[in-house]
Amino acid sequence: MDHTFETPDPIELYVEVGRGHVDVTATYTDRTTVTVTGDHAEDLLVEQRERQVAVIAPRSNGFLTGGNRRYFVSVTLPTGSALALKTGSADTRAEGEYAATWANTGSGDLSVERVTGPLEVQAGSGDLSFDELTGEGRIKSGSGDVRVGRAAGSLTVSTGSGDVLVEHVAGELAVKTGSGDVRVGESSDDVSFSTGSGDLQVDLARRGRFTVKGASGDVRLGIPAGTPVWTDITTVTGRIHSEVGGAGEPADGQDHVEVRAQVATGDITLQQR
Repeated sequence: MDHTFETPDPIELYVEVGRGHVDVTATYTDRTTVTVTGDHAEDLLVEQRERQVAVIAPRSNGFLTGGNRRYFVSVTLPTGSALALKTGSADTRAEGEYAATWANTGSGDLSVERVTGPLEVQAGSGDLSFDELTGEGRIKSGSGDVRVGRAAGSLTVSTGSGDVLVEHVAGELAVKTGSGDVRVGESSDDVSFSTGSGDLQVDLARRGRFTVKGASGDVRLGIPAGTPVWTDITTVTGRIHSEVGGAGEPADGQDHVEVRAQVATGDITLQQR
């Protein structure tokens, strides 16, 4: 079933679907089109509410699964629109640029290309992927993996057993995991990391304060040659290894790194890059 709404300005898209797939594309257009297929597609509520377009599946026993019904929702909307998603096991892919984005998912995967406003996501076991985040990001996951390509603002990530990959972060980064591993490609601000048994690797730590607390995970930081480094590092049964040479006190305005790391049985390695 096809639905078309006149939307000359960016809108808020609200989608509530249990099972199936949601495909959203943000582009330069003055209308929003929604196509729904699947089991009893005619039962979905699709309507425009002023600046919001809503796509809502019928509930079953008070929950949004709709029984065994699977719905396939395809939406094209103006670039810069906001997203609000509530899904069960449905996978969601959103291509293009979006403003404020909120999502609550169960076991479905979520992939969003670019978010310019604040991001808030809570997921159960689905994998989460975001190519670029401009605003503040808050991500919480049970057992799914989390991937962020570029984060220009502050980013907070919490997972139970999922791994976390942040390829580049310019703002403050805080990560808390139960047993998931964390890898950061490049950081330019403060990083804090807390884990039960996960490993932490930062390929290139340009500047900032690094605070690490863990039980049994290894810690590996790559630091540019010639960068002044201040350390306060302890490990109970692990080993400490440093390739970083002394660079003395940092000059006014010079990039420098502070490392405060406390682990029980993990190794701590500082590598020169």
